[in-house]
Amino acid sequence: MKRAVASKNSYLGKRAIVVGAGLGGLSAARALSDYFGEVMILDRDELPDDAIPRPGVPQGRHPHGLLGGGLKALENLFPGFGNELLRAGAEPINPGFDVLNEVPGQDVWPKIKFSWSTTRCRGR
Repeated sequence: MKRAVASKNSYLGKRAIVVGAGLGGLSAARALSDYFGEVMILDRDELPDDAIPRPGVPQGRHPHGLLGGGLKALENLFPGFGNELLRAGAEPINPGFDVLNEVPGQDVWPKIKFSWSTTRCRGR
């Protein structure tokens, strides 16, 4: 079975619609923008100008961590994403050393300095 691959010059359609303006929706919209002339994002909340919790995102006030692979993927889609996170108040962390990992019934995991870091964002 052959699979067709769309290029920038042969659009699958003129418009793509993405439901949800969270991290997944915005990332999908960015990826689709290479293949469609217009990408429309629909969200039930009005999007604020600042990074503040939205009513439709109940987990928005929780602390969040971004794993290294996720940061790399987002940097590929949005060059400079990591720097923007830091400018917005995220903190660089070494997950093997700066995070305490506990599993019930097991000893606390030892702290290990990894050769890579990622970011942690505080909830509001």
